[in-house]
Amino acid sequence: MGIIQRQSLKYSIVNFIGTFIGFISVIYIYPREQELYGYFQFLFSTAAILTPILGLGIGSVIIKYYPIFVQDKRQQHFLSFTTVLATISAIILTGILGIIYYLFKDTLVALFDNFTFVEDNLPEIIALSYLNLYATIFFYHAVARFRVVIPDMIYTLGMKLFLPILILSVYLGWIARGLFPVVILLYYFVVMIALLVYVLYLDKHSLRPALKSMNKEEYRSFGSFMFFSLLNGIGASLALRLDNAMIGSMLTINAVYIYGTILTISNVIEIPSKAINQISSAVISNNWANNDKHNIQDIYQKSSVYGWIVGLFLFLLLYFIWVDILALMPGKIQLEVASILLIFSLLSFSRIIDLVTGVNSVILSYSMYYKYHMYFLIVMAIVNVTLNYIFIQMIGIVGAALATFLSYLIFNGLKYFFLKAKFGFYIQWLPHLMIAGIGILIFAGMSFVLPDFHPIFNIVLKAILLTITFSIAILTLNPGGEIRTIVYDYLQKIKAKL
Repeated sequence: MGIIQRQSLKYSIVNFIGTFIGFISVIYIYPREQELYGYFQFLFSTAAILTPILGLGIGSVIIKYYPIFVQDKRQQHFLSFTTVLATISAIILTGILGIIYYLFKDTLVALFDNFTFVEDNLPEIIALSYLNLYATIFFYHAVARFRVVIPDMIYTLGMKLFLPILILSVYLGWIARGLFPVVILLYYFVVMIALLVYVLYLDKHSLRPALKSMNKEEYRSFGSFMFFSLLNGIGASLALRLDNAMIGSMLTINAVYIYGTILTISNVIEIPSKAINQISSAVISNNWANNDKHNIQDIYQKSSVYGWIVGLFLFLLLYFIWVDILALMPGKIQLEVASILLIFSLLSFSRIIDLVTGVNSVILSYSMYYKYHMYFLIVMAIVNVTLNYIFIQMIGIVGAALATFLSYLIFNGLKYFFLKAKFGFYIQWLPHLMIAGIGILIFAGMSFVLPDFHPIFNIVLKAILLTITFSIAILTLNPGGEIRTIVYDYLQKIKAKL
């Protein structure tokens, strides 16, 4: 768990820096160009749905097979090997999806009120999908080598810096509005090249893909995993990236802006989960290769406890400063505060469910029963598509948040009971109940904290009060039995460096 803690901490720090930049952008910059920001959210979400489909879930393939290529001393060919296979699959699937699109175009127009907007932006969506695909390949090659922080700085933090600058430039008239998608595509091209350069720096690579380096049996196994990774990617795309795309095709771009703004802030809670999953994926893949179930169980339990603590703290903080965030925005969100808090709570608890159930997706994805992760994702995707379509029509963007929450609940419930039944992996719930009790008491107390100063002062005051009370409560009860030890060790390291 040591490397996971170290890399997760660094990863989280980078993401929190990006989040702070995102906060400033959400409050001061994006409201000035609401439709432009909504347009980016739609463009990126739609492209993100296509990316894993075009690449046959190549990210999971890289993590799964890199240790095998290392054992066989063929790792120098693996970058070229996976890039060539992903390119071939992307070309074939682009043709298949194109045929499906034109066959069912009239049906899609009839089902989705704003589908012409999708048609108008199809070239940009496809181009962004391809750039994102290659960026994903190079990113996961770095992850397979236990390097996450720098790739994430290039991929995620870079966008947090670049997007507000671009939108502000359009707002000030420095860049023509029509060039916005072109500049976005150029940016992702630069990101793709930067990630490639970093991967080439990490290791020696051969330009020869050595496609004949695997025998028929190995190719059969590889192809089977890649096929199920494709289905996995389809399920994940429909399950996790659907809301913005469906809001854009069913409602308006302004609705995408509103939902995207709330989603951006709620995504802060996702940072610990992303950090732990990214780092633990390579570790757990190796654990399965060595049949080290004890370490997998240890990671499972600890990731659940630590994720729940951080996720709960972030939820409480963000929930109680929402009113102040809204007061700082130059352009008001055209939605009642109660509805904003409801959407935020539903989206936040979707992320918290992921945190509480730990690294269940990673454990299942790299086990012999990896196909079941795909089955559960397909169930989640069907539920999410159905509920989104029904609820968005009934209650607008609140319906999209509700659909997301229910989908996450079902998905993680299926994974939890499957891991317990098949492998005996379990979560000890007593620490979680202690953490939940802390959260309930602090929520009740913070509800009476209603400072009426400048919004920034209110935010600082609430953050300080919440941090002190939450930290004291966690350190006092010490859920999981290791929180005090971890804090003490980090303090000793900081003291030694000083």
